[in-house]
Formats: sequence, C-alpha cells, structure tokens
Amino acid sequence: MSTVLDLYLGNKSASSTATSTRSKKTVKSPPNYSDTHYKQLNDNKTKHYEPNTLKQKSKPINFELEKLKRKRNWDMCISPSKSIPMNAIMMYFSPNSLQLIPIMMTLMLFVNAIKEMLNVNEKFMNIDVDDDYDRHTLKLVYLLCCCGNLLIGVVKLHYMGLIPDKSADWLAWEPTLKFLNTVVI
Repeated sequence: MSTVLDLYLGNKSASSTATSTRSKKTVKSPPNYSDTHYKQLNDNKTKHYEPNTLKQKSKPINFELEKLKRKRNWDMCISPSKSIPMNAIMMYFSPNSLQLIPIMMTLMLFVNAIKEMLNVNEKFMNIDVDDDYDRHTLKLVYLLCCCGNLLIGVVKLHYMGLIPDKSADWLAWEPTLKFLNTVVI
C-alpha cells in the first residue's frame, strides 16, 4: 500500500522492486479534462468568466424530469383510491348487525374521507403544474377517489339497515286511510 502511495506522490524512497516492475508513467487525466484549456488560462489567452457577467440562459427543459413530476402528481391524486379495496374488504368482513365495532369502523371511514376532502387545497398547494386547469383536474380526480371511500360507507350503512330506504321506514309520514263507507249491522 505504501509503495502505491509513494509512486503516486513521487517519493524517491519507493522500493526498487516497485520501480523496476513499473516504468515511470504519469497518471492519466480524468475524462473531460483538458490540459490545453488550463495552460491557456494560466497564460491569459482565455477569458475568466465572472458569475455576474454570465448571460442568463433560459432553463433547458428536462423531459424526463417533467414526466417524473407529472407521474408524481398523478400518484398523489389517486392515492385515496389505493385504500378503496382495503376498506371494501374490511367492511365486507365486519358484521352487519348494530354493534359498536361495525358502527365505529363505518364512522371512521366517513371521518377519514371527509378529512381528506377538506384538506384537498393544502395537499395540492405545492405541486408543480403548468396551469390551473391541470391543478383543478387533479383536485377533481382526488375528490372522486375520496367519494369512492364514502360510497363504501354508504353501502355499509345500507346493509346495516341504517339508511331509510324502505316504505316501512317512512310509515310515520304515511297518511292514514279513511273509509268512505261505513257498514253498520
């Protein structure tokens, strides 16, 4: 190890076996290194560029970066839809009877979906899009995915019998039948 360092640093005390096996060669320059440029720079044949004197060039468009940003925005947009299958399976396996656990699971499904819907502006505040049309489209798709979770909760409430959808649920508002003819015997 020391012989390699000695050869690299150019020490004369390197072992004779290392020098005999290797001829004295200089280390190759790294890729894209130009000796002529730096020699001209030292001889004042090339200009020194100051940071303030450089012209502001337009920022080149990196299409791969733009594609990655667009993909990241759409991934964030459809993130609520990734929880729809899990919520559907959880609601399927929870019982349909009126007990504490199924009611709390359904309530948490509604609460989480509504929280996501209310925080949509904060979630999409820092995204990098070209215009407001893209931003509003992303928000709309995000809200539709949140509505998918709400739909699962509504279906679960229907199976539990908590949504009044049958005529028997509305009997209090049904008018009573009045008989026009009475029969007296």
